Amino acid sequence: MKNLVHYFLSLLIFTSGMTAVSVRAQQSAVNKDISVGIVLNVQGQASLIENAQSRKIQLLSYLKQNAQIQLDEGSKLSLSLYANRSVYRFVGPALIVVEKDQIKSIKGAAPEIKQVKEKLVTGAESGQLLAGVIRMRQLPPKIAVLTPENGALLLRAPTELNWAAMEKAQVDIRIVDEDENLLIEAQSNGNNWTIPTTLTWIPGKAYKWNVSFISPRDGGRYMSSGEFRIADAQMLADVAALKPSEDAIPEEWVLYAATLQAKSLFQEARDIWKKIGQSRPD
Repeated sequence: MKNLVHYFLSLLIFTSGMTAVSVRAQQSAVNKDISVGIVLNVQGQASLIENAQSRKIQLLSYLKQNAQIQLDEGSKLSLSLYANRSVYRFVGPALIVVEKDQIKSIKGAAPEIKQVKEKLVTGAESGQLLAGVIRMRQLPPKIAVLTPENGALLLRAPTELNWAAMEKAQVDIRIVDEDENLLIEAQSNGNNWTIPTTLTWIPGKAYKWNVSFISPRDGGRYMSSGEFRIADAQMLADVAALKPSEDAIPEEWVLYAATLQAKSLFQEARDIWKKIGQSRPD
């Protein structure tokens, strides 16, 4: 599972300059309409059997009714079922069948069953998790905003801007509010800039920032921009209500991380994926 966590972290770091929907995300949005559950943990080998053929199961894959899963010996698999808000933990070898109201072993040991927070399962059931998590990289531009990511929702005021540039040059920085009122202009000779603490941010409002430079090679000006929003009190309360308890099962934290990402809370999602990776050395 740790490799999967690293995979999701690498995607989250480069959210700017990417398209929001990939082929896989589009497929997941279609599949969720007839899905009855979702994969929350995979360790080892687990294969979905369809039409006498098998394919490898991925973390956060949606599960259809009557799906059959082959779990190899010593492998582990956790599946969440929408109908009863439960997580089913299997240890292979096992042959598993997913039904609308239960998930059971046809062969192998019976699963361990745990409960998860209802609001997190509801988020998975909506089908928005993978659409938020899976993104496709484009060809790298001359300069690209990194953090805060474009479209990010921030639970607290930003403290630093970060970007990536293909050339070394002085970078011009500009921040405006959603009405295009100028907040500040500045320059940097690196790939980051510390935001002055004197700036005032209004909860619920959106802000735009851009970075640009004149290329020493061709004289052209290259620019990249992003937009973020400061969370209001209601959003802060909603996110706090979703957070699992410290002793929650790992599968609940996986759901929480994916839910944060779907809500454009990119920084918080990264922090949770790191926490999951550190707690699961396998």
